Amino acid sequence: MSACDSDIAARIRSTLNLEITFNDAGRPRLEAAKLPTPKWPSKLEPHRTVVLDTSPSADGEFWPTPRFEILIANLDAVGISAVQVGDASSDRLARATHRFPKLAPAERAAVINKALLWVGLDTHWRIVAAALNKPQIVIAAAGVLVDPRWNDTFVANSSAHVPESKILGPISVTSVAEAVSAALKQLGAASKL
Repeated sequence: MSACDSDIAARIRSTLNLEITFNDAGRPRLEAAKLPTPKWPSKLEPHRTVVLDTSPSADGEFWPTPRFEILIANLDAVGISAVQVGDASSDRLARATHRFPKLAPAERAAVINKALLWVGLDTHWRIVAAALNKPQIVIAAAGVLVDPRWNDTFVANSSAHVPESKILGPISVTSVAEAVSAALKQLGAASKL
């Protein structure tokens, strides 16, 4: 394990109380069998559900709620449900099929593990998603280095598309939808959003 991997594991252990390890290739690992069983709504098929993480990044950056709502409408149009996780500062997503409020870190990791993939900002939760072998769609400003990355890390940023709105910020729904489509294709669940 490299010094960087050790630092990431230590930060996740201290902030989330989750034991992340890294394999020789630098891929994080979290034993899913040790996670609690999430209270998953019976109407949701995990293989057709994505987790939208509305938590802000460490520096307070967030993706506006209306953008998440538009993304949910795009997902819904192709038969994919969205569940929301977040922290106390997260706005409620009205279009989310289900919201998991106030989860303990292990419960939140279990929700991520149950779903198809994870979408959110560059937080510790994207490392948890990677450790659970879930594709991560990381919403980041252009020029921001998202590191470490793996073959199932997709970065959606403002470099590829013109912003749809000055009010909603530079990272377009189109950028995120394209990253989600690429992750779904990689999983063999191809859907064009």
